[in-house]
Amino acid sequence: MIEAVLEDMQVKQDIWKKLEGICRPDVIFATNTSALPITEMASVLKDPSRMIGLHFFNPAERMQLLEVICAEKTSDQTLATCVDFARKIKKIPIVVNDGPGFYVSRQLGGLFGAAVYLTADGVDGQVIEEAMMEFGMPMGPAALADLTGIDIGYHVGKTYEKRLGERYKMHPLTELIYQTGCYGRKTGSGYMDYSGDKPVPNPKVQAVIKKYLEENGVQPREMSKQEIIDAMLALGINEAALMIEEGICDRPQDMDLAMIYGTGFPPYRGGILRYADKWGLKNVYEKLVELEKRYGLRFKPADLIKEMAENGKTFYRE
Repeated sequence: MIEAVLEDMQVKQDIWKKLEGICRPDVIFATNTSALPITEMASVLKDPSRMIGLHFFNPAERMQLLEVICAEKTSDQTLATCVDFARKIKKIPIVVNDGPGFYVSRQLGGLFGAAVYLTADGVDGQVIEEAMMEFGMPMGPAALADLTGIDIGYHVGKTYEKRLGERYKMHPLTELIYQTGCYGRKTGSGYMDYSGDKPVPNPKVQAVIKKYLEENGVQPREMSKQEIIDAMLALGINEAALMIEEGICDRPQDMDLAMIYGTGFPPYRGGILRYADKWGLKNVYEKLVELEKRYGLRFKPADLIKEMAENGKTFYRE
């Protein structure tokens, strides 16, 4: 039984409580949530071992990836059945453990999370978009935010801040952009204005950014596209390392596959951890130390990155 109702814990739990009273005890309960904790959702069931997360990606009929999320009490039988089911419907199953954003959403947030820090440092947002497109991503962070909804990203960010601590504290500029009420394509404008024949920069958001820079005495900053890519990828690699430390996932091959099939990460780069190995963990660590000095705790190197850099290790062990 797969449920895909709105992202509201109370609504979902009410549905599952009703279904538990109707369905046979061997029926597996799968929730298609993109962020809500599966363990908490399963807590209303008499038998929480039958619940699992099946996170389909949009559009579900085209996207090959299926993120299979184990809650604390998900049984081996439930997991094995769902992995088999995924293969039968011709999806690529990636198994991860429960946690805020699971793997893919949080990893993408880490990869694109440096954008607001660079913008607040005076870097032109359009150059950031171009840099990530040239790297091979299907779109830049602003275009993605407009597509998925700036309000959605904001609420997910608030969840991370609450559940993951000080490192994930919302950037003040993110708060200001959210307060404009321009949430992206669905409201007609976000970072871009979509009211004309073709999208143009949204003057309302541009004004907020300009005011923030002026109030904080920040001058426009020239930054090469490679420097932008290095900052974005360093934070993304660090996020992957943090999730490995937390036990969300532990197989670099699966993590890279998930980024390629779930987010459009360029296949010819091999995936985010394959890219990290090629760049060199010592270089990744040094870049993060540099960025932490400039931008703060969000960029503090994970212990795993530091240890790998010091010992010449790689994520892949060929």
